[in-house]
Amino acid sequence: MNRRSYCRCKTVQNFDYDEAAEKLRCKARWLEDNISRLPHQKMGQSPSFCDCELALIQAMFSVMPPDALDLVLAGDGQNETEKEPESVLALAAIRPSGARRSRSAS
Repeated sequence: MNRRSYCRCKTVQNFDYDEAAEKLRCKARWLEDNISRLPHQKMGQSPSFCDCELALIQAMFSVMPPDALDLVLAGDGQNETEKEPESVLALAAIRPSGARRSRSAS
């Protein structure tokens, strides 16, 4: 994948931190603090984002609970009879997590 092969924008409109934060409904400071991990364009000192990059950021931080994933998979034509039965651990298989390390104030 080359650097812009993900972009499907017909007309590229770039957004600054404040505009991107408004579209993503997050704080601009969060975008600034995490810019090295986020897809963006960098022209000089000013990072900018197009709609495709904002969609990628949204996908990176989307959370799918297991029950919702089951619903999505069921909607894709997967029958309930085709699913593997869930394995349940026996009570005897549960083990303690171990002792916690103490924190000392230095």
